[in-house]
This record gives sequence, C-alpha cells and structure tokens, in this order.
Amino acid sequence: MKFVELKQSLKKQINNVYIIYGEDRFLQDKSINLLKQFAVTNFVEMNESIYNDENLNVQQMIEEAQTLPFMSDYRFILMRDCFSKLLESDKKMILDYIKAPVKTTVFVLCADEKNDFFKKCENNATLIDCNYLDLKTLTSLVPAMCKAVGKQITANALNKLIEYCAYDLARIDNEINKLASYCEGDVIKPEDVDINVAKTMDYETYKLANAICQRDYETSMKLFEYIMQEKGSTQYVIGALGNFMRRYFYLQATQNDKELCMSNFKLSEYPYKMMIKESGVLKKNELMNSLSEILAVDYKIKAGLQTDENALYSLITHLTTKL
Repeated sequence: MKFVELKQSLKKQINNVYIIYGEDRFLQDKSINLLKQFAVTNFVEMNESIYNDENLNVQQMIEEAQTLPFMSDYRFILMRDCFSKLLESDKKMILDYIKAPVKTTVFVLCADEKNDFFKKCENNATLIDCNYLDLKTLTSLVPAMCKAVGKQITANALNKLIEYCAYDLARIDNEINKLASYCEGDVIKPEDVDINVAKTMDYETYKLANAICQRDYETSMKLFEYIMQEKGSTQYVIGALGNFMRRYFYLQATQNDKELCMSNFKLSEYPYKMMIKESGVLKKNELMNSLSEILAVDYKIKAGLQTDENALYSLITHLTTKL
C-alpha cells in the first residue's frame, strides 16, 4: 500500500508483519510512528524494541517478538537499515518467524529500498511504499503542512517548493518550518520560496542539462558557475551531466514504456513528464554525441591533458553551440 493509505488501513486492522521501503525517510518515520501509535497502547518503553546496524542481535530480536506485551495490546519490534549484516542463519530465523508471527506483536522491517531479503519476506508481510510522492499527492499534502504552522501557500509557490526540494518530503517539511519563521504575512509566495529555500544540487544540474538541451549558452554558464561555487567539483558537474544526458537518451529511446522508465530511474509522474518533454529537444544522435563528449572530457581531466575548469568550460560551450 502507499503511505497515504496506511492510516485508514490501521483504523480497520493492524497486521503482524510490515515491510517499509522507499527513499523518503520522512515517510518511513511517519509510517513507523503510526504503526507504533496503533500497536502500543501502554508502557511504550517496555513494549518497544528497535534494532539497527549497531545493536543487531537476531536471536534476541526473535525472542522479544515471541514475548507477550506488558499491559498493552501489542509489542512493537523494528528492524531498520541492517540487512547487509544478516547471516544465512539470521535470515532463516526471521523467515521462520514471519511465516507464523505472534499475534500480539507488530514486527516491522524497514530500509530505503526493497532488497533480496524483502522479496523473500513479502508474501508474509504487508508492504508500505515510502518512495517519493508524486506531484498530485504532494500538492494535496503540503498546503496542510503549511496550515499547521499558520501559513497558506500559493499554487506557484507550492510547485517551486516541491521542485526545489526534489520531491523529498523531509526537506519540504524543514523548508516549511523555515518559511514559517522568515516569511512576512500569512501567505507564502513564489518570491519567498526563491529567497529562503535552498535548491538541491539535483535540481540545479537538471536545470543545467535542460539549458544545454535548449542550447542556451548564457543560462548554462550561469548555472555552471553557481554549481561550482556550491560544490567546487568539476567531477560532480561532469558526473551529474552524464547522468542526466544518459537519462534523456534512455527516456527518449523508450518513452513508450513509461513504467520501465519510472522504475529504472525512480521517477514519479511529474518529473517523468518533464524529462520526457526536455529529452525530446535533442535528437537521439545528438544525445549520444553529448555523452561521448562528456566521457572524452572526463578522460582528458583524469589523464592530466586539460585543467578541470577549462575542460568543463569547453565542454559546456561545445554542448550548447556545436551539437
């Protein structure tokens, strides 16, 4: 199920085994807190056990999962971000447990993405998808988050906030709290977002790739200078540009297979549509040529044939004027 469906699901019933996965840590935390809230009705400290990379002990974890709760409806067990450490014997213990879980325990496995072990567990668990939310869902959630801190937000400001934060709800939440402190008046406007919200580097390199596709030399150079000031690394810019151009080529080559594109690049609906639009500006052979140029410049820098900034400056000049 999607995160937005979890609360309604819990009002009907709580299950004994959950798998939480997805790159949005804010949604992960919200899901964990909701599950714990519905599971543990009394004496939280005595009915909650959390296992991570530092304290993982599978034998102890399973024994606690099999122990009756203390004056509460359920015991809550969380295993998070420690799956790379599992031995085969550990995996077997966990798999054996979740095939026949204790009815008074809520057992939760959580990580940023589905791993091979999750795939073995998912037939006996309820899955909660905490990947980045799409634009439609964020557009309905974010105004309520603004309202909670005493602010309203215009439609244009809302779109900017979501894009600047690259759909990351944790960042959006932090930026809303910042805007609540620094914005005058009750309404958050686009200029408030521009002044107060820090754009992710992903957003800036996305704009740089778009400017190159549009052959907009002036905008490309301004973005290049900004990114260099923030990151100070030509390798970062080259790597990011290469990734975006590779995406654009792949998106254009397979645009009829929307699900494959969104899955491979972990894109939600809105950025997928935007990237399809931008990738169509250049022809496939031009996108291939851009990738070749990027690889060639990367080689020249690493081989000491050209200085970093000169090579990158020449690359952007070439991509915007000669493709």
